[in-house]
Amino acid sequence: MNILRYFIFLLYLIIAIRVNAADVEISGTQATREDLQDSSTLTISGTLDGDLNNIVRGYIAAGNEIDNATVVVESGGVIQGKSNAIMGRETSGLTVTNSGTIEATSSKAIQLQDSQNATITNKSGGLIFADTNAIVQQSVGTEDATGASITNAGTIYSVENRAIYFYDGATDATFTNESGGIIYNTSTFATVQIDTNSTLVNSGTIDNRNSPSNAGIAIVGNNNTITLKDKSILVGKIDGGSTTGNTLKFQHGVGQGYYYETEGSFTLQDLDGNQVVKGSAGSVGQGGNETLDEILSYKSLNIRNFFIKHKEKKKLNTNNAWGETYTTLLNRNGHAANLALEYDLYNLGVNLISPLTNSDFIIAFETGIQEFEKDHKITYQNISSGVYLPNNKNLFNLDTFIVGGITLKDSERTILTNTTTSGKLDIDSNYQTYELHSGITKTNSNLIPDVGLAGSFSITPSYDESKYYSWRNRKVGNVSIFFSDKYKFINNNNNYLNLGWTLDLRSLIGDKSQIYSVNGTSATYKQDNALRKEISLVANLDYEKKINNNGKFAFGLVAKSTSQDVKSLSGNLSFELKF
Repeated sequence: MNILRYFIFLLYLIIAIRVNAADVEISGTQATREDLQDSSTLTISGTLDGDLNNIVRGYIAAGNEIDNATVVVESGGVIQGKSNAIMGRETSGLTVTNSGTIEATSSKAIQLQDSQNATITNKSGGLIFADTNAIVQQSVGTEDATGASITNAGTIYSVENRAIYFYDGATDATFTNESGGIIYNTSTFATVQIDTNSTLVNSGTIDNRNSPSNAGIAIVGNNNTITLKDKSILVGKIDGGSTTGNTLKFQHGVGQGYYYETEGSFTLQDLDGNQVVKGSAGSVGQGGNETLDEILSYKSLNIRNFFIKHKEKKKLNTNNAWGETYTTLLNRNGHAANLALEYDLYNLGVNLISPLTNSDFIIAFETGIQEFEKDHKITYQNISSGVYLPNNKNLFNLDTFIVGGITLKDSERTILTNTTTSGKLDIDSNYQTYELHSGITKTNSNLIPDVGLAGSFSITPSYDESKYYSWRNRKVGNVSIFFSDKYKFINNNNNYLNLGWTLDLRSLIGDKSQIYSVNGTSATYKQDNALRKEISLVANLDYEKKINNNGKFAFGLVAKSTSQDVKSLSGNLSFELKF
């Protein structure tokens, strides 16, 4: 019985000693190797630096694989060796979590040869680097090299070769480069190379700092998926070689322009619904073209509102030339479902009108900026002129107008691309839009709204942007049926105040498609049905004050809301003088 108790005690003591020996913490400086054991944890808050090969070893020992070992390098901790700073060969379930530094002065900071299901997490502030190949996996023996998972929020880099190098049957790997994560190299080799049936998701930076003409991502096996997300940066082409079954996905947001140079065959997908064009891989926001009909409609509404005020002045026996200045703040919300891009529009304009014998002559100037949410801005200047015929006797006494003009546009767009050292490219273009607006209005008596019909038409000739994108000419037309009315609150010789409203029902006619090309590959964008019609409700307030016998001062506010989720507020000022 005593012998049995002694045996149990000795067995317990041996187990306890083995458990205590399995978990190791290095807080100072150590210059000798550390061997991993099954389910053991090595924690380094100090420095493990033996200037040796295989400074941390985990591989077959006495015929047994090392399973489920863990290496934790805390912030400030360092593992440094010549080659294979962490040797994970033939391990299963190896976990490496790095918040400090893992360095190989020669090659392979982390070696995963013939390993299965390794998990490498490089946290923010963590650094993994080697002179040649920072993280490596291959299958060379009887063991498969499969199931590795690498997540990077810090920095992984190599000087002479690849930062991440998976080859020779390294399969089923998952690579996640998070926002803020940086993976780079400074050689002609690919920055990241993946093998077979693997997934790479980049939300950070993958950068071939030698040249963007080298590969940023190379594929040497089949059936892989690469996803480029958010405002991630990729420098260097995507090289698929002669592999097959690979998919290239993009998730940069609705309307974000991009162009990536690729080699090999890929299935292309844009997860936001943007149209991605083959011939490498490119997409572009349609905002400058998709909103042509909207901007045309808003110009027509502005002109019609000006004529309403002008006719009211005629009723007040004011038949002088006059003008107004106005400014508008407009916002349209974006909608991913129909690819409507969010934009803000700021403008400043002047409308001038002068009575003629049987009509009134109008000339208008406007300048503004249309800013889209995905790095695209259009600056424009417009000049328009035409005639207004109140109570046109040749057309059933209807109020009639026709106005034509030209808009000069300067476009600036920033796209994501792997063809530059920054991963971005600023491109620009200069082009014109020619416009024509006309309409008729039946003025009704009190309590019955005025009713009218308006049409607008524009032509935007073909033009090119400075890189990659070309646009074919587009002809756009609108037809609107509108109702309007006003209510007078003050109406005497010295003051005039009214409130008014307009309900405008617009439908797009003409070209509903835009033909364009990306790097010479033609594509056609078809405007969604939901973007071809618009209901606008406009409310306006106008006040006029007589200053003296020769002059009047007036101001107004115009608020607008539309079914395209547009909100705008416009203010105008005018001063009328008799000469």
